[in-house]
Formats: sequence, C-alpha cells, structure tokens
Amino acid sequence: MNRTSFTRSEENKMPRTVVLAIAVISITPFLLNLVGFDFSTQKIPFDVSQISGLQEAEIVDLLHRTMRGGFTHTLLEWSAFIIALLTVFLAFVHFKIKKNVTTPIIGVALFCAGCMDAFHTLAADRLLEAVADNTDLIPFTWAIARIFNAAIILVGASIFLIKKTPIKKEGMSFLVIVSLLFGGIAFIVIDLSATSVNLPQTMFAGSFVTRPYDVAPLVLYAIAGIWILPWFYRKNSNIFSHALIISMIPAIVTQLHMAFGSTALYDNHFNIAHFLKIIAYLVPFAGLSMDYIRSYQQEEKTAESLQNEIGIRERAEKKQIKLMEDLTAVNKDLKDFAYIVSHDLKAPLRAIKSLSDWLYADNKDKLGEEGKEQIELISGRVMRMEKLIEGILKYSRAGNIGEDKEKIDINEVIEDAKVSIGPPDNVEISVKSKMPVIMYPQTQIFQILLNLMSNAVKFMDKEIGEIEIDCTEENGYWKFSLADNGPGIEEKYYDKIFQVFQTLKARDEFESTGIGLAVVKKIVEGNGGKVWVDSKIGIGSTFYFTVEK
Repeated sequence: MNRTSFTRSEENKMPRTVVLAIAVISITPFLLNLVGFDFSTQKIPFDVSQISGLQEAEIVDLLHRTMRGGFTHTLLEWSAFIIALLTVFLAFVHFKIKKNVTTPIIGVALFCAGCMDAFHTLAADRLLEAVADNTDLIPFTWAIARIFNAAIILVGASIFLIKKTPIKKEGMSFLVIVSLLFGGIAFIVIDLSATSVNLPQTMFAGSFVTRPYDVAPLVLYAIAGIWILPWFYRKNSNIFSHALIISMIPAIVTQLHMAFGSTALYDNHFNIAHFLKIIAYLVPFAGLSMDYIRSYQQEEKTAESLQNEIGIRERAEKKQIKLMEDLTAVNKDLKDFAYIVSHDLKAPLRAIKSLSDWLYADNKDKLGEEGKEQIELISGRVMRMEKLIEGILKYSRAGNIGEDKEKIDINEVIEDAKVSIGPPDNVEISVKSKMPVIMYPQTQIFQILLNLMSNAVKFMDKEIGEIEIDCTEENGYWKFSLADNGPGIEEKYYDKIFQVFQTLKARDEFESTGIGLAVVKKIVEGNGGKVWVDSKIGIGSTFYFTVEK
C-alpha cells in the first residue's frame, strides 16, 4: 500500500486516540470494581409502618430514596434513546450532503433499537400499562431489546451487503416504511411483555451465567463486530461504518456484565451495563459527527481552492486581454510602419528609375555596350526593389483579423485564381475531387490558392506541367492538397521555404520575392490551420493546408 492509499484509509477511520479512549472507558468500570468501587444503586426498603409519624416532606424523601434505582435506570435509558434519536437525525443530514443511503439505513436501525429501549423504560416506569413485576419485566425486556438492537444492526448492514443494485434516493420511501415497521414491532413486543402476567425468569444468582437471555445478544454483537460490520466497512468505507465496528466494543462488554455479572435490578453490573450501552450508542453518533465535520472541512477547502483558481484565472484573463491589446497595438504600428516605409521608399525608387531612363534616353548614342548594360541593371534592380516593397505590404496585410468569415465555394475560388494567373498552355491545372463549401475570409482563401498555384507554375520545369488540387476530410478539418510535377524540394528546405524573403533559386534566375509561401503560412495558421509540404526531387511537390470545418 502506497503512502496516499494509507492516508486515505486512515481518513476513513475514527482517530486512534478515540478508539483507545472507548476501549479504556469500556474496561475501566471492571478495573474499578477490582479495587473496591461499587456502582450499584443503594437500596432503601420502603416500610409502610414507618409512614405514620413522618412529615409529608419526609415521606416524599423516603419514596425518592426507595425509587433511586428506578430513577437511575430511567435516566440512563433515556440518555441512550436521545443519542439514538440524534444519530438518526444526523444520519439523514449526512445523507442530504453525501447522498449515501447506507448511512440513514444504519441510522434508522439504531433508532429502532433505541425506540425499544424507550418502550422498555416506559413500561418499567408504568407510563405504559404494565402488570408484570419489574423484577421480571425489566431484565426480560432488556434482553429482548438487546437482541432486537443487535438483530436490527445486522439486518441494516445486510440490506446493503446482499442487495446487488445500489439503493437510490427514490428508495427512501421504502426506508421510511421499514422504519415504521420496525418501530411498530418494537412497541408490540414491549407492550405484550408489559401486559403479560407471567414472564420467564431471567436472573439466576449463584450461576456462572447469571442472565442466560443476555447470551444471545452477546453472540449477535460478536458476529456483527467480527464479521458483518468489517465486511460492511470494506464495501462502504467511511468514518461512520468504522464507528459501527468500534461501537461493538462497549456493546459486547455491556452484555458480558449482564450475562455473567448482574443478579438483581440496579446492582453494580446492571448500572455499568446501562452506562456502557450509552457509550455504544454514542460511538456511531460521534462517527457521524466526525464525518460531517470532515465533509464540511473538505467543502471549505474545495471552495477556497475554487476561489483561488477563479482569482488566478481572472488575473490570467486580465493579463491575456492586456497582452492582446498590446499585441493589437503593436501589429497596427507594424502595419502602419510597413506602409509608411514602403511608401517613402517608392518615391526615391521612382526618382532613380526616372533618372536612369533620362540618362539612357539622352546619352544612348554616347554610351557603349557596357554603359547600356549598367543602366539596364539599375532599372532591373529598381523593379525588383519595388516588388519587394509590394511583397512587404502584402505580408503585413495578410490574415487581417478584422475580415469576417463567410460561405466560400472553393471551386469558384480556384477558377478565379486560374484567371488571375493565366497559366501557360503547357501547364494544366485540374481538380481531382469535388471541392467543399467552407467558412473562411474570402480574400484570404483566394490569396492561399493563388500563391500556391502561381508558385507551382513559376517553378515548373517540365515540358508538360500538371497541377492537381484535391481535398479530403480528416479529424474535423478539410485537408487541401496542391500537387505538381515540378523540380521538387529537398527535405532540408521544407521549413525555409515558408520564411519571408527565402528562395531556393537565385533571384537573377527567377523573378521571386520569397513572400508568397510566407503569406500562405501566416494566413493558414492565423485561421487555426496548418501548412506543410511533401516533395521528391525530380518528381514534384505537394503542398497541404488545413481548414477547420
């Protein structure tokens, strides 16, 4: 088991200090008995003959002293019932938060057992009609209530273990019906016991097993603690299910005091057992409380983490907006700069061109062949410079964000590009498959196809040139291809050809600015696509670009 798994396992258990404290509390009364402590309630016999001659207050005091054991019994039993009531309430609150229906199932099981304790106490105090003597009623109904308690816990856990499909929220009506049914059974059992004249003897002083009826719940608690509840915990691992296992410690010790120690009402073992029963009820309640607190703390951490993440995202978004604004401003400045520079460069170029033309016209008869070649060279360099300036302007304007997308029929764009190029008779441009209708800025898709087609025509070195345009659908994109049978490109130049002002042929051999493919790359990537080339020397090149569908 790695460290993370171990930590999570510990988080689903009650703290070791709490478990140790419960074990200590369970064993402490026995240890105190060994050193002489007695937890029995002092019995003061009530003699009717003593009443005569006593004041009213003295009679009331005598009655209270005589009923001291009954009062202690009632106090302990109702404490247990109140804890059971709080447990089922917290179980439903827990269900509301975590939507885990197993918690209220076990919570209701504990509550039904608590109801039986309550009915048992009401009958013993004669608040419910009872005819049986308390000497028989209290120990008999205690044993029945303990058997019911152990059985109901086993049934509650087994519902979850046996049921193959998970119990959903809609099954809560079933849960309520079962709760009422168990509550009714508890009341009927206690009512029948209270109204029965003759109840079986349950206490045998001097025997090794002083209360045989309490052996049955002892066995059931042992089965639950050793087998059923650990199984339940493995299938439904949380603090509450672990607390149920721990609660079996005081429950088993309770029954040991009753089955092998108590011989009379309100004696030492009787009172210890009733006190430890409160602890047995208190442990699941504590487990639920811890689980609830932990859930609340986790929700607080989650909310805090979410708040921090929102803050980080908001700061990132503000930073991104600022960067976009700065980038937009920089791009505008660059475009304005490119336009101004190109405009200012054209004026002196035109002047140089006019001056060279004037020199040639006025002095052509005086110039030798070398002079004429020099003037022609000046004119050629001026024209090339003008084309470079135009290329800079085209590149700076390529892929403008402001242009809206619209429905474009690629067949029409190809035809328009062919008209603009005016390919020579020895170059055939064909379309392999039907072209789609796409959403794209119109001038930009035209520039892409125009540059790719004109590039293929310009560098064609075959007597009969072939350019084939195709399109396929791939992973949510349209993948366009333009294949030619030109000279081809070496693989080491695949990236270079898409850079500004990069050409593979000397500019004296070909009239090229090295702008066209750079413009294509800028437009395609600016619209969320990719562009690349695949080529073989002497066979031809295929340029690809993608468009989002």
